[in-house]
Amino acid sequence: MLSVLIPIFNHDVNRLVTALDQQLAQAGISYEIILADDCSDNAEYREKNASLAQLNNVQYIQNQKNMGRAKIRNLLATKTKYPYLLFIDCDAMVGNQDYIKKYMDAIEKMRPHQAFVINGGIAYRKEKPDNQYLLRWYYGKRREEESAEQRNKRPYHHFTPFNVIISKSVFEAIQFDENLTTYGHEDTLFGYQLQQKQIPYMHIENPLYHEGLDTNEEYLQKIRLSIDNLIYISENQNINHSFLKENRLLKTYQRCKNLGLAKLLGRHFERKAEKMQEHLSQKPCMSLIDLYKLSYLASKKL
Repeated sequence: MLSVLIPIFNHDVNRLVTALDQQLAQAGISYEIILADDCSDNAEYREKNASLAQLNNVQYIQNQKNMGRAKIRNLLATKTKYPYLLFIDCDAMVGNQDYIKKYMDAIEKMRPHQAFVINGGIAYRKEKPDNQYLLRWYYGKRREEESAEQRNKRPYHHFTPFNVIISKSVFEAIQFDENLTTYGHEDTLFGYQLQQKQIPYMHIENPLYHEGLDTNEEYLQKIRLSIDNLIYISENQNINHSFLKENRLLKTYQRCKNLGLAKLLGRHFERKAEKMQEHLSQKPCMSLIDLYKLSYLASKKL
């Protein structure tokens, strides 16, 4: 009934897979857990994760070459035999004993639609991490950790493959764009395509904890990479203007451009990027994160 798909890169997924396997067995359903290591450069992780294939319902795939976030998920989907695909990121952790049961109940509610998406959400630990991880934790708490009620107001806007069930028939019609080989916004494009096809989408209260926090420096780099991808999507994909209107960052940039402020923002990034990065690493705030993103986008458009 359920195929659990976990792409892996430099992370130990033993605790995650063990917790999932226990709940899936207790649910009394047919299931499989497919793990795909995307050429992790840490041999210890590869060895530990490969040992999970000893479990009856676990399959382990070892890539010899890094495929990237989009392609590895598409590959995982081709290996499945059940009609519902549960995508989980490797740095996630189960936070409740009825995680699988909640998804099974949600599938029953959505089954009349035949094809659908169910998103469980994302959560962050209450305790602040060490300062070197503070920026990613702060952003996640302020921007990503939202209730199902909040997410259901704009369901497609909140698509993420971190913790989501997708009907296999949906995934066969819409896949992650493999032209996006670096980090970021492959999920934004996927959510937009779901919206265009009007695929039924429900958010529920069933979060996983995001445990694998990037360092401040790593996260700032990922922000820049994700904006590079966003620019690529907006300029190279066969999409209509509704995508530009749906994305808050692109919409804000266009408004600034119309007001003649875009070049000023771009120059601001060129002059102040280092100071902004230093401040964000020491004392994060959402307004500065948003300014950093907007001014970096503007700098790439100069």
